[in-house]
Amino acid sequence: MKEFFKRNKKVLLISLALFLTVAVVSAVASFILIGNKYGMISGTIYQMKANGTSFYNNNVTKTGTINLFLHNVVSDLIVIIGGLFFSIISVLAIIYNAILIGTPFGADFTYYAVTILPHGIIEYAAAVISLACAFNITKIEVEMIRKRNVRDILKERRRELKDILIMIVVVVVLLAIAAVIECNLVEPIFYWFFGI
Repeated sequence: MKEFFKRNKKVLLISLALFLTVAVVSAVASFILIGNKYGMISGTIYQMKANGTSFYNNNVTKTGTINLFLHNVVSDLIVIIGGLFFSIISVLAIIYNAILIGTPFGADFTYYAVTILPHGIIEYAAAVISLACAFNITKIEVEMIRKRNVRDILKERRRELKDILIMIVVVVVLLAIAAVIECNLVEPIFYWFFGI
């Protein structure tokens, strides 16, 4: 396992840096743009609690664990397959996801930390690994194009191909765990945190 991380350290770090940079910039931009409406959702929840009303509309719970898992697998597989297109699609998909993640945190960190982070950290790790996987696919593809020899490159790059397969398996496992948490634990965590 140590060798796996050593071989893939660069692509994993590049993927993580890209994701975190875009997410943080999005959060900061959202925080600046939202102005005095920051924390409005959390504030509304506390007001509702004080008034004796409660709410939590988790549409994800209604969607179901399997459906959510399949949706997320398809999303990350698109990122991985994007490696065949020189990772352009993959990078754009990760930037889009990072913006979708960062923006809400800049608007109301408390609410989104409670409702997204329990499963989100695992989902984001899967997204980062998916992008690293796409980069590895692109690396092999570029070498095939440069050397104009598919068969020999595939033989030479067996280790890298195994690493790609390992990454895909890890992504699927992480997404399964995230789907279970999102559909079954986020709502109780929400009620516990806000004391509703």
